[in-house]
Amino acid sequence: MSPPAGERRRILVVDDNPSIHQDFRKILARPDDDVEELDAMESMLFGEAPPRLGTSRFELDFALGGEEGVRRVKEAVREGRPYAMAFVDIRMPPGMDGVETTLHMWREEADLQVVLCSAHSDYSWDELSRKLGQSERLLILRKPFDNIEVRQMAHALCEKWELLRASHQRMEDLERIVQERTRALAEANTRLMHAQKLEALGRMSAGLAHEVNNPLSFILSNLRHAVRGLEKLPCPPESMAARDDLREACRDAILGAERIERIVQDVRIFARVDEPPRDPVDVRAVAELSISMASEALRSGVRLIKDFHEVPRVLGSEHGLGQVFLNLIVNAAHALRGREDPFIRLGVLRRSDGRVAVEVQDNGCGIPAENLSRLFEPFFTTKPVGTGTGLGLSICHGIVTRLGGDITVHSAPGQGTTFRVVLPAAPGSEGVASAPLERTRSA
Repeated sequence: MSPPAGERRRILVVDDNPSIHQDFRKILARPDDDVEELDAMESMLFGEAPPRLGTSRFELDFALGGEEGVRRVKEAVREGRPYAMAFVDIRMPPGMDGVETTLHMWREEADLQVVLCSAHSDYSWDELSRKLGQSERLLILRKPFDNIEVRQMAHALCEKWELLRASHQRMEDLERIVQERTRALAEANTRLMHAQKLEALGRMSAGLAHEVNNPLSFILSNLRHAVRGLEKLPCPPESMAARDDLREACRDAILGAERIERIVQDVRIFARVDEPPRDPVDVRAVAELSISMASEALRSGVRLIKDFHEVPRVLGSEHGLGQVFLNLIVNAAHALRGREDPFIRLGVLRRSDGRVAVEVQDNGCGIPAENLSRLFEPFFTTKPVGTGTGLGLSICHGIVTRLGGDITVHSAPGQGTTFRVVLPAAPGSEGVASAPLERTRSA
C-alpha cells in the first residue's frame, strides 16, 4: 500500500561517507529558513529553478554500509512504511558494494527505486545489466552531484513509486473482485445444478409414488379384508391357533404396508405433487394439535414447556404446518433419550418485523457441526437404517418455504437444538386472543 496522501516519501541514502549524507540532507531535506538562499544560489549556477514548497516532501534516513541499508529496508517493510527510493554508493569497502546491496534490498522490497552513485567506472552498463538485470527501477548518478538532478530524480522516482504501488493495489482489487465473482458464479452454478437434480428427482419420485400407490391400495384393502374375514371365520378349536397366526401375520403385513403408504405420502409431498393451500391459520391451535398427536413420542418425565404469545394468524396450511410441527416435536423427543431433566419448549411469538416465529427447542444430544448444513437435504438421515427415510426435515423445509417462510436450526453437540420456523402473517390479521396458557407440564 502507498503511504497516505500528504505523507512525506521515505528516501534511504546508503553511503560510507558521512559528508555525503550531509549533502543529501541539504539538497532534499533542508530547513525552511535556508530555502530562499539555496534557491538563489541554484538560480545563479544553473538558471531559474522551479518554485519550491515551504516544506520538504521527503523523509530521509541514512546508512553507512550495505548491510545497514538492507536492514533498514527490511525494518521499513515490516513496519508498513517502505522506502520509495534509495541513493546507493557503489564503493563501500569493506562490506557489500552498492550492486550487491541493491540486489538484497530488492529481495526485501521489489518496488524500491534505486539510484547507484559513483565517481568511478567500477561497472560498465553491460556488467550492471548482467548483475541486476534490465530493470526500470535503476538509474545511475555520477559524482559530484548536480543538486537539481538529484532533486528531480527524487521527485520523479518517488512519483513513479507511488504510481507503481497504486497500480499494484488496483490489480489486487481487481483480482479480489474476480475471485469473489468467480466464487459467486461457482456457488450459483452449484445451486442451479442442485436445483436441477432435485427437480429431476422430484419428477422421478412423483412417478414412482404414483406407480406404487395404486397397487399398494389394493394390497392394504385385501389385507384388511383378510383380517376381518379371519376374525369372523368359524373354525374348530384345533385350527384356532393357525387362524390366529394367519391373522397376526396379516396385521404385521398391514403395518408394513401402512409404513410404505406413509413413505409414498412423504415422497409425494417432497415431489410437490400436493401444493399446500394458503389460508389464515391460528398457528397456536395447530401447535396444540401437534402436541396431542405427538403424545406417544413424548415419554414420561419429559417437561413440555409451552411459551405461547399473542400472535396474528399466519398465511399457511393447517395440515402442512401440523406436519412440520409434529415432525420437529418427534425429532426433539428422539434427541432426549438418555438425557437428565429432559425438556421440550414450544414457543410461539411475534417478531419485530411482524412475522410469526414458532420455536421447537430441546436440551438433547445436539447435532454435530458437519451435519448442520445437510439437515434439510432429501434422504439425509443420522438415524439407524430402517428407522427413517431422511425426508422429514426436507419436507418441512419444502412446506415452510413454499408458504413464504423460513426454517433454521441452531445446535451444538451436548447443548441441545432449536428449530425456528418463521411465517408471514396473514394480510389484515390481528393478534389471536387466547385463554391463559399452561406454561409447563410433564408429558
